[in-house]
Amino acid sequence: MTRKERVALVSLIASLSLTVAKLAIGLMIGSLALITDALHSGTDAIATLVTFLAVRFADRPADDDHPYGHGKFEDLAALGEGMLLLVLAGGVAMEAWNRFIEAAPPPSVNAIAFAVLGVEIVINVWRARALHKAAVETGSRALAADAQHFLSDVASSVIVIVGFIATIFGADWADPVTAVAIAVFLSWIGLRMIRRTADQLTDRVSPNIARTLGRLLEDLPGVVAIDQLRVRTVGPRHFVDISAGVPRTFSFDETAAVKRAMVATISAEIADVEATVSLRPVPINDESLREQVFLAASRERIPVHHITIQHLGDRLSVSLDCEVDGAMPLGEAHEVASRLEAAIRAEIGAEIEVETHLEPLFPDLIPGERLPDDRVAAYAAALRAAAERSGVSDIHNVRASEMSEGVFVAFHCRFPSALPAAEVHRRADAVERAARAAFPEIRRIVSHPEPIRQ
Repeated sequence: MTRKERVALVSLIASLSLTVAKLAIGLMIGSLALITDALHSGTDAIATLVTFLAVRFADRPADDDHPYGHGKFEDLAALGEGMLLLVLAGGVAMEAWNRFIEAAPPPSVNAIAFAVLGVEIVINVWRARALHKAAVETGSRALAADAQHFLSDVASSVIVIVGFIATIFGADWADPVTAVAIAVFLSWIGLRMIRRTADQLTDRVSPNIARTLGRLLEDLPGVVAIDQLRVRTVGPRHFVDISAGVPRTFSFDETAAVKRAMVATISAEIADVEATVSLRPVPINDESLREQVFLAASRERIPVHHITIQHLGDRLSVSLDCEVDGAMPLGEAHEVASRLEAAIRAEIGAEIEVETHLEPLFPDLIPGERLPDDRVAAYAAALRAAAERSGVSDIHNVRASEMSEGVFVAFHCRFPSALPAAEVHRRADAVERAARAAFPEIRRIVSHPEPIRQ
């Protein structure tokens, strides 16, 4: 049995005991006000029984029929409690009016009636506090409604005591007037509960919640715009559905990081929340032409490199290397290049000029054999000689291997740390060309530039 169920069960037993005691004393002394208070406690007993059943059902996990869980059954229980109070208030008001018109004799107030009411007030204050604490800790609106019921019991008992005192001092009209006062009080409590429960059943939320969440989420890095934000509450759990835009230039990892940040922000703002975040890529104003070319190529799943963008008069010209399988027939490779060119024009504009160069890709795994040390030393000497002429320092870590299509050479070299990358590439490329001119069997050279050690 959960804590909510235990609290509801203890509350039910107490309600039944107090109802029987007050009803017996009320009938014995003929007090409509005390009988009304007893009936009020009786409705509390019925409401507590409904609450006990509701919290047991509401704690069930979500299923196919109730994907958001069963928490709304607590709201239905609270709605039923509010309606019960209205029915009771109406019946009491009619009986009080009849007694007032008929000038019914006042009740015979005695010490037992005061004692029962005093004990009830103490018990109900304790119950209301226990229920309120459990409702806050578990987020149960049914327990919260039950706590309100018992506070209303305390208030109505106080009203009855005031009426008894007035009766003792000779006010024969005090008992029916007191009953009417209790009926009005019960009506106010019932209407308040019905309004609050109706808000929950119709998924009404404060506009401030959406505004606050929207402002916090829009301030997160990477969030371009909030398209839609919806919040609903089912029992103690909150559900947030949000759709937002992120730059389409973001990688998968960057987009995932934005999503995690949004979920963390929502969880920090709302307790016990389940957030569903949908992100869509959107174009932004500061996208470069190079990024747009890469986006068009990535959508077609065509690797590209060496992108050059030029202004030719009032037109743009884009040239790039389009990587294709080295074994692919030219007809198929040309179709790949044509598809890429069409994607770039669709992205940037139909008037743009696009030139593609087919670049054959090497297989992912190329068999090779290590070369003798003397051949590696010869390649290293040629690289160092070319480096002296090209402004490249410290050729080191030279490696070479024999492939089926020729020799593969890799080496490290150093440059001033402040030298622009374009100049580094130009000088390294000069060294590579000189080495291939000296040794035509070299099929591929890869250089790794490093800053000069201080």
